[in-house]
Amino acid sequence: MFYNDAKNKAIEQLKAREKDYKELGQHANDYALRLYDTRKSAVMAIDRIETYVNTLAHSPKEFAKEIADTKVNIREFSEAIHIEKQNASDKIKGAGFTASGVATGGAIASLGPTAAMAVATTFGTASTGTAIASLSGAAATNAALAWLGGGALAAGGGGMTAGSAFLAMAGPVGWALAGVSILGGSAFVIHKNKEAAKKANDASWTLIKLIAALKPKLKELIYLYDETSKLKSALKVDTMINLYPKDYLAFDDSQKKALAALINNVRSMGVLINKRIS
Repeated sequence: MFYNDAKNKAIEQLKAREKDYKELGQHANDYALRLYDTRKSAVMAIDRIETYVNTLAHSPKEFAKEIADTKVNIREFSEAIHIEKQNASDKIKGAGFTASGVATGGAIASLGPTAAMAVATTFGTASTGTAIASLSGAAATNAALAWLGGGALAAGGGGMTAGSAFLAMAGPVGWALAGVSILGGSAFVIHKNKEAAKKANDASWTLIKLIAALKPKLKELIYLYDETSKLKSALKVDTMINLYPKDYLAFDDSQKKALAALINNVRSMGVLINKRIS
């Protein structure tokens, strides 16, 4: 039939682009989860360092203040951890996807709270304007989507709609949220060959643009993960706890420098934890 070859070729090209995008999205998803886990581990390390400094006799007050300020600065990430833990046992059921293929609260929840928070803390740009740690269930999921959208509408952000649109655009949490699900030829059966070829080609171009947008984000994400992992390894306090004097006044110069360097690392980690991929 006329245009049948063009239609088949267009569909095959679309399948290839979808495969490329799915693999790229999965790669980004894996690194977002790795980064999230590393950041969670860093928060635990910071808590341990804080406990050590607070129990160290005559510890300089500025050290305790540095740590306290860092914990305030990363409070949004700590709220995300709270949401993850809460929703791990609180299963959320929602609408799933809209007719246009954009994710709703239920859809992101179906990925699991860890994946949802990994994305929110890797790609989110602003606070929801609400203490999301105080929310639970669907409300918490909606807050996370608003967070992704740049903040709640009332706070001048894009709200849930923008958050959902972002997920559909970036696609790092999985292929289902990419907003394009045309694998196979069934979507084109109802169209004439010429029209089907055009629609498949248009969808391919959409995916090409999505791939081009996601590649630099993935590169930045990998770099951020590597830097965070390196710094996390420098947040060790065991030697100080076990071998250093219990009174700061008894520290020698090398021990004082080591503790000061550790506090600097805490501050630097706070910056990395807050860093988002735009």
